[in-house]
Amino acid sequence: MLFPSIGFIFLYSFLPHKELRFIIYTFPILNVVAAMGCSYLTIKYHKSFFYKLGFFAVIAHLVVNTCYTGLLLYVSHHNYPGGVAMQKLHEVVLPTTAVSVHIDVASAQTGVSRFLELNQNWRYDKREDFKPGEVGSFEYTHNLMEMDPNYVSQHQKTHRIMFNISGFSGIGFNFSQIPPLYIKTETKLVVLEKIDTLTRKR
Repeated sequence: MLFPSIGFIFLYSFLPHKELRFIIYTFPILNVVAAMGCSYLTIKYHKSFFYKLGFFAVIAHLVVNTCYTGLLLYVSHHNYPGGVAMQKLHEVVLPTTAVSVHIDVASAQTGVSRFLELNQNWRYDKREDFKPGEVGSFEYTHNLMEMDPNYVSQHQKTHRIMFNISGFSGIGFNFSQIPPLYIKTETKLVVLEKIDTLTRKR
């Protein structure tokens, strides 16, 4: 059961384009094999010192895996600024307002999806055939865009900044606190509103 999965991964490793989704089908099998190994060490716990050592390694690996999974979950919570921007836009803008939103690539790749297009009267657009600052980008009442000062400055005559959205930028360490690590964030996206558009909720 193990060797076919390893062979599958080995063959796919020769592809120039590699993605996790290509080999994710082998994970259940690898998990079953790992579980069988853990079960064996647990059953043989009383046999010898080496089995006891293996048993404690199993416990340690479960604890470390749980902590690591929790850390990744916390990191992922800060890794979708596009989704946060769309949600906040719907919270602060009157739903009855005529709104056209342009969603750039950075926003679309970090959480914006069809499921967040909550207002059927709004127009959501993900077109990529123009760059920020070109004529087409000035036509929208709102722009969700990457926080690039050069791009933002090109809209300063037509749009104003409604709010910034922060996202994950790294992990920092501070050994004077518990836990000793923390999530670093920085401004990833900015939401612009057309200057002559009054859309905020009172």
